[in-house]
Amino acid sequence: MKILIVEDHPLIRMGLKLLISESESKATVTQCDTFPEGLILLDQERFDLLILDIDIPGGENIKMMNMIRNKQPDIIILIHSGYDEQVYALPYIKAGANGFLSKQASHDEFKAALKAVMSKGKYVSYQVQQILLNTIKDNNFGKVMNPITSLSPNEMRVMQLLTEGKWTKEIAAIMNVKENTVSTYKRRIFNKLDVVDSIELSKKVSLLKQF
Repeated sequence: MKILIVEDHPLIRMGLKLLISESESKATVTQCDTFPEGLILLDQERFDLLILDIDIPGGENIKMMNMIRNKQPDIIILIHSGYDEQVYALPYIKAGANGFLSKQASHDEFKAALKAVMSKGKYVSYQVQQILLNTIKDNNFGKVMNPITSLSPNEMRVMQLLTEGKWTKEIAAIMNVKENTVSTYKRRIFNKLDVVDSIELSKKVSLLKQF
């Protein structure tokens, strides 16, 4: 089995490689820390599994799913993300990912996710499974999908930080950008999600979790 890890944090890459070795001792693991590098590797070599952090340098938001499939249509894609899985999992699964796993997941859950996707199945957490069942029941999948897919990677990051209660100055420091750049992202997020401030944004994200 050949696995490609696209993740910009060295310690997380190291941990993933260790967990993979415990589950798939014969697997060979290739690593890179930007999405463009990942695309180059996909051009050069065939992989069975791609483990992808969606908050990755050079990332293209949900468009990455099609970009990856255009390179290797049959590759298994497991999203490994720090973003709120109750908001982001379903859109990425709908776009073509085989699984979505939170970076907060336990070692055992990672192994379960790996086993599920490598068996040609899908994987999301129990909490997301419940959202999916309610979504199917209420036929609300489009309502979950559209707002998130309209955001760029930086906008998604700003939205995540805003829902965590961070201020503009804090977000600018975390992302290493100017405050007016964060303000621009905020304005775009509010327009795309049809909210007027951070309070409404948090409420809307909470509502998305209820679908």
